[in-house]
Amino acid sequence: MTTLEDQLRAQSDALMVEADARKQRRKIVQSVAHNSAMEGMPLDAQTMTMFEGYVDGTMTTEQMREAVLKQYRR
Repeated sequence: MTTLEDQLRAQSDALMVEADARKQRRKIVQSVAHNSAMEGMPLDAQTMTMFEGYVDGTMTTEQMREAVLKQYRR
């Protein structure tokens, strides 16, 4: 049986892990946006909105890939 303290510690640890993952995803998106701009192809608002979903953890990289490919298949 876990104590309330154990449960709170586990929740706190999970939040810290998610915060670290979010920071890492934000760095990835910033790098992609910077590289794209340096290549003369800045990301449009629709793509940035999609990337925000990735940063927030509501989209996976596979979902992002499919959405980007769908954009260019029109």
